[in-house]
Amino acid sequence: MRVSASFWLLVIAAAIVSPIQVVVSVLLAAVFHECGHFAMLRLFRVPVEGLRLTALGAELYADGTRRLSYGRELLVTLAGPAANLLCALLAALLARGTQQGLFYVFAGANVILCAYNLLPIQPLDGGRALYLVTAFFFGPMVGDAVAAVVGTACALSLLVLGIYLSVVSGSGMFFLIAAFSLLWGALPQLALAKNAVKV
Repeated sequence: MRVSASFWLLVIAAAIVSPIQVVVSVLLAAVFHECGHFAMLRLFRVPVEGLRLTALGAELYADGTRRLSYGRELLVTLAGPAANLLCALLAALLARGTQQGLFYVFAGANVILCAYNLLPIQPLDGGRALYLVTAFFFGPMVGDAVAAVVGTACALSLLVLGIYLSVVSGSGMFFLIAAFSLLWGALPQLALAKNAVKV
């Protein structure tokens, strides 16, 4: 397991500006998200070599995914967001039954984490899913190009929205930082796709 400095900086910053129950709920939602991926990998008998934590999230290392079909890898990719949706549903049901606000916070954290990971930006699950679907129909080179262009455009749009929110409302700094990080992660994918097209 490898933990980057950016992960600890994010956790510390979140703990400073957010209530502790929100921070704990988000971290637990992230754990369940990775458990979803892990469970699907185990179902397909793919060994997991490691885990890396960064400010953009967690990443399981499993070289065996290269041997999976597009369909099976898509199931592995979507298992994380699916786990978050299931947790959100169960937490919401518990919140209605017990009237405990903490369950609503946990449900919200899972919904937000699911939506974030489904953004069509690599290395997020949504970007990987977009690549897999496009590559299945049109081949891996087209899949790389489409995922890179869509991801960069989406990240750039989020960055512009973050700047707008920061200027108009004076808030949204975390949103702006997240959008910049996503764009920073998407640009190398665009460069790789361009080089592949030239070759």
